Amino acid sequence: MRKPRKKRKNRYQESTFGHLKGNFRAFRSFLAFFAVFGFVILLGSGLSRLYHQLVNAHWLRLERIEITGIKKLDRTEILDAMGVKKGQCTLGINIEQVSESLRNLPEVREADVRLELRGQLKASIVERTPAAIVQCGDQNMLMDLDGVLFSEAAPDEKGLAPFITGLCGAGLKKGDTVAAESLGQMKELLSAIDSSKSWLSGTAIDECMWSENGFTLVLGERSVPVDIGKDAFAQKIAKLRKVINTLNDQGFTDRVTRIDLDYPGRAFLEGQFPIPHQVQGLSKHPG
Repeated sequence: MRKPRKKRKNRYQESTFGHLKGNFRAFRSFLAFFAVFGFVILLGSGLSRLYHQLVNAHWLRLERIEITGIKKLDRTEILDAMGVKKGQCTLGINIEQVSESLRNLPEVREADVRLELRGQLKASIVERTPAAIVQCGDQNMLMDLDGVLFSEAAPDEKGLAPFITGLCGAGLKKGDTVAAESLGQMKELLSAIDSSKSWLSGTAIDECMWSENGFTLVLGERSVPVDIGKDAFAQKIAKLRKVINTLNDQGFTDRVTRIDLDYPGRAFLEGQFPIPHQVQGLSKHPG
């Protein structure tokens, strides 16, 4: 009797054990992914809860807002620009953004904001200082030495700084800057006036008129125009002092109607001056 032949095993056929082993690996990978996913969910939930607890923590609340350096600005206007409120969490305050918001106010020249311990926010403000009052259309604007028109001038402020006309038109508004080509000359003129204010105060410069020919000062109650051109203002104002002293000494102050100083070393005066009498003398002949 012939024995049946044993069926040859296919070496490429996966065994039952290997199949189970592969399934176990896949299941283990799924468990690992699920565990990591669950851990991330729990971690996010815990961090979110921790963040909300920090936000509501009393020791992270903004307890005090201190503002220094303001003279004309209103505290409420400063707080509105800062965008912070007492009682909010200090973690949500962007110090640089708050500082930039304050610097964007036309009246503010510099702003420094610091967040200190115990929920204190300190803002140090440097307001712009008026160097002149500039007529822009039908408005009089306060201007600093940088040429920034930072505020509308009140009627009682007109005599506190030189009054400049013809420098800008009606198109300029609060926060704008005057034209750069005339800014340098304006700075030089204001510096010369400030250096001579000890004696110019009695002369009373009512107006500084700007035109294509330069500046013309309007002096005194009689509004005498004084042409000083576009440069060398310090020397010309010093020359003006000599002219005024001479007019006072000779009693011709009320007779002059115009002074032109836009000439080197000379001054031209217009007015109703008396004609000097011709002096007749005896001539000597050689003997």
